[in-house]
Amino acid sequence: MATITMRQIREGEVPFDGGTAIQDDADRPVFHGNGPDDYVCVVCGNVLAEAMHTVQMTKKVRVRCGRCSTINVAVTEEPEAPAR
Repeated sequence: MATITMRQIREGEVPFDGGTAIQDDADRPVFHGNGPDDYVCVVCGNVLAEAMHTVQMTKKVRVRCGRCSTINVAVTEEPEAPAR
């Protein structure tokens, strides 16, 4: 399994048609899957989603860490500028 560090959201960054999951218990991930990757908080390294596929963890998936309250987004790479 790979460990992927999520990205902290930027001020005013709100995905269209997305929501924020809240981790109630810092010792339990918010999402459980059967994929190859674990997703961790960018600030404290707390596991937020375990055994997930990349197709499940899109820019619409945001998670507030139960340990440090940082809001994380799964997509870490910057989008390419649209072609003109």
